[in-house]
Amino acid sequence: MITLTLLHPMQSIPVQSWTFEHEPIVRIGRSTDNHVILYSAVVSRHHVEIRQMETGWEIVNLGANGTYLEGRRITKVSVEDGVIIRLARSGPNVQVHLGVKGVDTVHSELGEKTVGQRVRFNQTAASSLQAATPSPELTSTTSQPQTDSGKSTTQISEQRSVHVQTIVDVDEASHKISNSGSKLILSDCCQRYVGTKRLFCLDCGKPLNTLGTIGSYHIVKVLEHDRLGLTQLVWHDGQALMLRTLNPEWASHTEALELFEQEAEQLLKVNHPMLPRFIDVFVAGGQPYLVMQPLYGQSLQEVIATTGPVSLQQAISWVLQACHALEYLHQQTPALIHQDIRPENFLRRASANSEIALVGLYPCRSLKMAIQPDFAGYSAPEQQQGQAFATSDLYALAPTLVYLLTGKPPNAFYTQREQGYRFYPEYVPGINTELIPILRKLTNPAPDERYTVTTELVAALQELVPIGV
Repeated sequence: MITLTLLHPMQSIPVQSWTFEHEPIVRIGRSTDNHVILYSAVVSRHHVEIRQMETGWEIVNLGANGTYLEGRRITKVSVEDGVIIRLARSGPNVQVHLGVKGVDTVHSELGEKTVGQRVRFNQTAASSLQAATPSPELTSTTSQPQTDSGKSTTQISEQRSVHVQTIVDVDEASHKISNSGSKLILSDCCQRYVGTKRLFCLDCGKPLNTLGTIGSYHIVKVLEHDRLGLTQLVWHDGQALMLRTLNPEWASHTEALELFEQEAEQLLKVNHPMLPRFIDVFVAGGQPYLVMQPLYGQSLQEVIATTGPVSLQQAISWVLQACHALEYLHQQTPALIHQDIRPENFLRRASANSEIALVGLYPCRSLKMAIQPDFAGYSAPEQQQGQAFATSDLYALAPTLVYLLTGKPPNAFYTQREQGYRFYPEYVPGINTELIPILRKLTNPAPDERYTVTTELVAALQELVPIGV
């Protein structure tokens, strides 16, 4: 097992980490066929390989600008646990940890120290609209900002065979934040926690440090930064909330701004126990913002990555609950298509109403899918052409279900066979044979040939495994 950690260039604290359990070679570079993709002008398309040898691991430079260890340019060198390499003389720093202990070390350093959060971000070309970048990892659990109770404010993680990375630079991500707003005054009880890793005071709940303000919202932490927008943890009127906005470069795109506000207004009407509560929409400094309630829990991706695949009954139970949320969204006028159904957007939680919650519902969803194509295999093929229907959400439930049952990323089961290139559930190892026709219908490349409404899918699944949800 090997863990790679991207370090902040100034503070040398973790920004992003990836863990690989079985890969004998891990490649880093700008090209999208690398395991770890870093967008930097000084990083080569294939910059460095870390190879497993009989006696351990070795680092092999492939980049034109060189790879550096302790200030010296290297060609090939053995790996020691904790070593830090620099890609090019002025490029990013990557730390290498070996074994399970290395994973524990990285996870303990992430969390409160992390200046950026891992985020789903795929693209087909190396061109980007901004310098920032997000990312998934293959096997390890995403560390998200936590409240002092240890609950995660949002779960955004993913399993993939191709790792595309986005760096969230706090200085860049927050430079639009005003520092002229009213400063949050700490209570006496807060002083005992100042200087610790905590975000909030355990006694009064106030944030111990803020990055600035947007209107009357105090920015506590950057949660997510993707190619479309930014999500921040904020403090407002005595409670922790989340702000979602577009990246500044979209300010000149009138259609994008109008779409954001239009879809945000529709989200304010959402009222379902499995979905977040959307609270307000406002504009500040030319930027539109959506205020939403954080939901707490562990993502189903993290559940599977941590404890392994679940039983057929449990997996179908979760999918049936997802169907209830999707049915509600699809019945809105106009219909709300989620467009990003995947295990990391379902949170497992303790609730009297439902066992899971559905997150990842943001404005400009169609625009996000257009600039961040899905390589993991959850999205329906029509979404790659900028179209999305209710059946597109249902399509994604099939690869989600397969992941819950196997722990394997669904792109492993796309191939060119007798029906052309598509998802072939019959080639999933150990899959229930009675489930195969359901999955085949869900993932039919033609939207009209799938289940058209959630009630049809619910009936088919309950016939297979009777579950009252």
